Amino acid sequence: MTRRAGGPRPLPDHVAPGLRLLFVGINPGIISAAAGHYYANPRNAFWRLLHEGGLTPVRLTPEEDARMPAFGYGLTDIVKRPSRGAGDVKPAEFAAGHQRLARLVKRLTPRAVCFNGKTAFEGYFGKGACRRFGPQAVRLAGAPVFVLPSTSPANAAVPPAVKRRHFRALKSWLDTLA
Repeated sequence: MTRRAGGPRPLPDHVAPGLRLLFVGINPGIISAAAGHYYANPRNAFWRLLHEGGLTPVRLTPEEDARMPAFGYGLTDIVKRPSRGAGDVKPAEFAAGHQRLARLVKRLTPRAVCFNGKTAFEGYFGKGACRRFGPQAVRLAGAPVFVLPSTSPANAAVPPAVKRRHFRALKSWLDTLA
């Protein structure tokens, strides 16, 4: 991957074989890329919702993103190139990311995959593939798939209480897969 000298860097995957769940985002935002950590925008609710949803015993910070595999979770994005918003991601980037993500999931064999947002899910499975949030009727390299409403501050249309409810549903769903 090429980038401008001094431009934002892609975030590394925080993964390990046999994860309980692999979280998949669209791509790093500029704030996260500049910080070098996932979901680093202070207005992004990911870390708060992860804890409030019962998925972690403590509330992690973006600076602790590398600890996620210790909790059985991984972090990646379909597109590794940082951008100001999902609208800046080109269809060819989703296509290239599709292949990378499929290889990653096949290699790691997580118990399940969770897309953080409809756009991330449809970036992989195609436009119109997401009819509702929650468990999906598709699998990714054999792993069952769940879709959350995006935790991005750009997704202000979905209230925090609704996002929290979906994180709790994710936890319940994961517990049924155990």
